Amino acid sequence: HCNSKILKLMNRRGDGSFLKELFAKLRSRIPGLVLRTSVITGLPGEGEEEFAELCEFLKEQRLERVGAFAFSPEEGTPAAEMTDQVPHDISTARFERLLALQNDISLARNKRFVGRTVRVLAEEISRTDETKITGRFDSPRPIHFTASPDVIGQFVHVKITSADTFSLNAEMADKKI
Repeated sequence: HCNSKILKLMNRRGDGSFLKELFAKLRSRIPGLVLRTSVITGLPGEGEEEFAELCEFLKEQRLERVGAFAFSPEEGTPAAEMTDQVPHDISTARFERLLALQNDISLARNKRFVGRTVRVLAEEISRTDETKITGRFDSPRPIHFTASPDVIGQFVHVKITSADTFSLNAEMADKKI
């Protein structure tokens, strides 16, 4: 989360401003940095205002990957004993809204790579089609392309042809980059 009140309830240090400054500092020092995190919706005490702040934070920060889950109380945990519990249907609805927002962000970030030729480590063959290969470059995104299985374990050059929310599609490149 990024809201000060919610972070305090979670026994986290800092606040949204601290996180923004930290992310800006890291991005300025590490070109191409990939930022990932996990967030929770519906922690006791989270109202619409706090949730809206979280969504705005994600829109501004445009993180590469965000894992999310809706809060559900677990017996014996401090959060289960907190007052101001958020009804499960509201927590779940917020989770779904946040996921849709992040999926749009992830797709837009992935589309930036379309048309680029990149060096990819061919990692694995598809279980259903041995000409379909999955690889990765200096990004956590998997890249799917068609090639001979003998490229597994090698670096190859591919041209990215399209983007999905969580992956990229490519074809073997005619030339090296």
